[in-house]
Amino acid sequence: MRRFFFGFRRTVKHLRRYRHIMGVLIKYGFEEAAGLFARRFHIGFGGRGLPGLDHQRLLEVSLPQRMRMAAEELGPTFIKLGQLLSTRPDLIPEEYIRELEHLQDNVAPEPYETIRATVKRELGAYPEEVFAEFVPTPIAAASIAQVHRAKTREGQDVVAKIRRPGIIKTLETELEILQDVAALFKSRMKLPETFDPVRMVREFADAVNKEVDFNNERRNQQRFIRNFEGDPTIHVPRVFERYCSGGVLTMEYIDGIKPAMVSRERFAENKRKASVCGALAPGTAPKAAGDESGTDPKVIASRGADFVLQQVFEFGFFHADPHPGNFLILKDNVLAPLDFGQVGRLTKQDRLLLEQMVLAIVDNDAAKMVHGLEQAQVVDEDTDLTELTRDLEDILETYENMPLKDIPLGEAIRRAFDVMRHNKIEPPRDFTLMLKSLMTIEAFATEMDPEFQIIEHLKPYARRFTFEQIRPKAVLRQFRTAARSTQELAARLPDDVLSILGKFRRGRFKLHIHHEHLEELEETLDVSSNRVSFSVIIAALLMASSFLVPQEGTVLGLVSFQTLGIIGYLAAAFMGIWLLISIIRYRKY
Repeated sequence: MRRFFFGFRRTVKHLRRYRHIMGVLIKYGFEEAAGLFARRFHIGFGGRGLPGLDHQRLLEVSLPQRMRMAAEELGPTFIKLGQLLSTRPDLIPEEYIRELEHLQDNVAPEPYETIRATVKRELGAYPEEVFAEFVPTPIAAASIAQVHRAKTREGQDVVAKIRRPGIIKTLETELEILQDVAALFKSRMKLPETFDPVRMVREFADAVNKEVDFNNERRNQQRFIRNFEGDPTIHVPRVFERYCSGGVLTMEYIDGIKPAMVSRERFAENKRKASVCGALAPGTAPKAAGDESGTDPKVIASRGADFVLQQVFEFGFFHADPHPGNFLILKDNVLAPLDFGQVGRLTKQDRLLLEQMVLAIVDNDAAKMVHGLEQAQVVDEDTDLTELTRDLEDILETYENMPLKDIPLGEAIRRAFDVMRHNKIEPPRDFTLMLKSLMTIEAFATEMDPEFQIIEHLKPYARRFTFEQIRPKAVLRQFRTAARSTQELAARLPDDVLSILGKFRRGRFKLHIHHEHLEELEETLDVSSNRVSFSVIIAALLMASSFLVPQEGTVLGLVSFQTLGIIGYLAAAFMGIWLLISIIRYRKY
């Protein structure tokens, strides 16, 4: 009963937002989901309905496009959820990934007075008191924060990333709604077995909570600074801790250019324009992007790939979204990465799986890949291992006779994700992020240099894995590990057998059975018990009111017994009507 009233109170609290979500779902042709939503939360639009896209237009717009459009209309939280989904090709097909990658998180900036008050709350003084200079107009604004240029008391040019006031409370409310929606879709809609919306929202909540805590981003950025300290090709912006807090992140101002300005096509076009203008008016020709600093798209492509590969294979700690918008190009083709709110971490088990996959690819051995996946415990018990091996062999055979430099890594990874979804393989989340990062950086590098081949940059790491496997020290270590495991198993086996037999004798042996769809039965029983409880309350109100109405006198000299009895009748009538409507809506008589 307590659970029911808590859910009811939360439903009332979010009623307006639920109505908005239903309206957007109907507008973009998701009537089935909207109907499910309405029945679950007992809300609707009466006879008015809502205007949706006309049928002809719906036929012209693909399902992935409609999903993106709906997310954009539902606001920043749903946009960020879509962006998270775009990093999970192991869960959703490629056409959805491509569309969700286009989601834009652009919102109007907060008024300066609001930002001024936020800085005072976070740093203990107003911006003009904390900094030597502070520019009121932001240079960028998103749903979680906006960025302002400033200058420290020590004379350093910096940018201050300031969290929007109230964003944490807003996100908490939106996440409650997303949890309700995810639980509803999981229990009532037929979804792919590998796609668990409840777990997805849980991961999303964890990612967003880390993103709004700028202390987390500051720690990530400082770790990147340490990892690439001394590397002349990478410049990670310096952090100014004195000017940082959970809601303010102050870092070095980077005066660079966007990669899009130095891509090969743009570079050639700017060169051509510069030549033409110079011929028409000597001395007035504009400089092509990168002319002054000697920018070379080929070098940038190579350094971008090495930047990500080094993170993955050497540090096990990597930037989760290395797209062109998160880089700036400095003089001498130095790369400056930005935005460290979302990173990936490879555990020891993840790195072992990566090593096994690389070695299996080098050996062209699909069975070894399957064995590695089984060891990592990511294969579903219902997976047909023969079919999985056959699917992996198809991928390996496709690229078997191709020169190594001609193998398209992005395409191969996409095919691997298709195989994972088809065979119910659930790789670790950060392992998936790592593969997606490799796909992203390959696309970035290819945009800079159409002739770029990321496989050539992967070769040294593949060789290292191969040599590590055959080194005497590695072989001896594997032998010792196997011997130790065997010894531990042999030592524990008698005790384990005695423990099991002892539990049998004492009648304490337990067998745990999981029944699928038991959640639906639990929800049905919960609804039924709530209705019975409501009925008992209504009956009690009617009986109590019937006793009160004939009585004379008052309660504390304020309210007569007859008035209390009438109020009881009205309350019972209201609850009875509400109960009847809920039963009719569920259509379970």
